[in-house]
Amino acid sequence: MLNEKKEMPLMVRQSLDQTYDVIRKKSIKKKRTFNPQVIIAIAASACLVVGLGLSNDHVMASINKWLGFDDKGVEQAVNNGMLQEDHHSVTDQGVKIAINDHFSDENKLGLSFQLAFDHPSMLKHVENVSLDYRLKNGDGQYIEEFIPDTKPLKGKNRYTSFFDYQNPLIDEKSGMVQFNTLSDSSEGTIPKLKDAVIEIESINIFDNTGKLKKINGHWNLSLSNNKKAEEMIQYKIQNVSSAIQVLKARSTPTALNIVLSLKGIDKERDEKLPSDMVIVDEAGHEYRIKGLRSVSKNNETIISANFPISSYNQHKKLELMIKGIEKIHLIKQ
Repeated sequence: MLNEKKEMPLMVRQSLDQTYDVIRKKSIKKKRTFNPQVIIAIAASACLVVGLGLSNDHVMASINKWLGFDDKGVEQAVNNGMLQEDHHSVTDQGVKIAINDHFSDENKLGLSFQLAFDHPSMLKHVENVSLDYRLKNGDGQYIEEFIPDTKPLKGKNRYTSFFDYQNPLIDEKSGMVQFNTLSDSSEGTIPKLKDAVIEIESINIFDNTGKLKKINGHWNLSLSNNKKAEEMIQYKIQNVSSAIQVLKARSTPTALNIVLSLKGIDKERDEKLPSDMVIVDEAGHEYRIKGLRSVSKNNETIISANFPISSYNQHKKLELMIKGIEKIHLIKQ
């Protein structure tokens, strides 16, 4: 049976060596907070799985994996058919890794892995399992590289801003592990995936003392091409603002991507933005961000973030409020 486990967000721009330390401490303490440098991240979403056994594929397939991220935009995307089934697997070093399904648009990318160990005893006293992997698109460019900083990056660009993962569901008896990841592009720049391949280089196994055991191998998993067209909605500002300039407001199936320009450079103001920014829809529902990216230059601050508002919601009018600054209205084009 599975013990109750919670997931924590990890920053892609933080080195994986530091990430290993986070996982070690989380395996022992169960909770950890950290101080991000470039990306401001807040409010780790919780995944509570109590009393579930992963004894076979049918049980694992019945779990609604994406509800655990507490992301309404992602849930809407999945419920409207954005989830692409893959079912491609590779066995190496006595471990079979399968990519069950995935979804992606320019704002977010979700991957669902299943691991099956030939020797279930390898999972005895294990508290956490993660993967070192790279996601390469069909044109050869690397979309994401979640690897330790002891290895060189192969890609020239970084498309994701931060990385969220659920503590894996681990069944010691069957030797099976379910591992799901969610990546976020605050600037909305994830390319369309076509003939993409996940290159898994290592499996990281942490016991209940935080000790790491690493299994190196080669698991290259192909992703199925997404056949469903992405529905997008553009928004424009209705009222002219002297303090806020909207550079981009576009929703995709997974999120509403907002890029703003704020006058001046104010570190104290920017640190409060994750909690001070909120969008309210026509029905009065509030939407908040989990993280944002802030870049200051030429006496202005560029803020980019994803709100959990799906294009499938078909909102005609939204109200963006920043505490202490201003309120603006966004209308569907």
